[in-house]
Amino acid sequence: MLYRKLLSSKSIVFILLSTIVIFSGCVKEESPEDVTIGEPFQGGVVAHIFQPGQEGFVEGKRTGIIIAPVEEVFESQWGCQGTAVGGTSIALGAGRTNTERVLAFHDALPDFYNNPTQCHPANNGTVAARVTLNFNLGGFNDWFMPSLEEMNYLYDNRDRIGGFSTVEYWSSCESNATNACVMSFVTGEQLSKPKSETRRVRVIRFF
Repeated sequence: MLYRKLLSSKSIVFILLSTIVIFSGCVKEESPEDVTIGEPFQGGVVAHIFQPGQEGFVEGKRTGIIIAPVEEVFESQWGCQGTAVGGTSIALGAGRTNTERVLAFHDALPDFYNNPTQCHPANNGTVAARVTLNFNLGGFNDWFMPSLEEMNYLYDNRDRIGGFSTVEYWSSCESNATNACVMSFVTGEQLSKPKSETRRVRVIRFF
């Protein structure tokens, strides 16, 4: 009698687990067609949805920008102060290329991460692009630092995105050998600041 009860209990557990597996297999991820700005999606928060006439818009497909949630914001120096990376752009779509270019530049320096003062006495070896390209969130590893034009979209939707500080944020673009681009999410002002200063970074990806 006891054996039958144990067998019956195990059978019930098996049936329940099987039901859960089948049910979870039927759950679908939210489609890009259903999301709106400010909603969680694909590892972050929807920051912008491209509209007709905007670069990045694809006819018949919903595309846009996802920004990492506020709890994933990090602080870092931009990188080597005193030497130009060269070739970065403020344009929409340039953020990923900029970020990769900045990392490749620092990787090519003679052991910058352990000897950062070769650039400037204030450099501490942190490079925002390096942290960004090692970033993995929600199963996605294609995050990058935004260009200034990409930051403009973030600024336009800042209230719906939420979580921005009053301090300025690094962009992926370079101003010159000494400075890199930053943006204020209070005023929308775009400025140049020394690369050896530590500032916030909030990374993005496209969908």
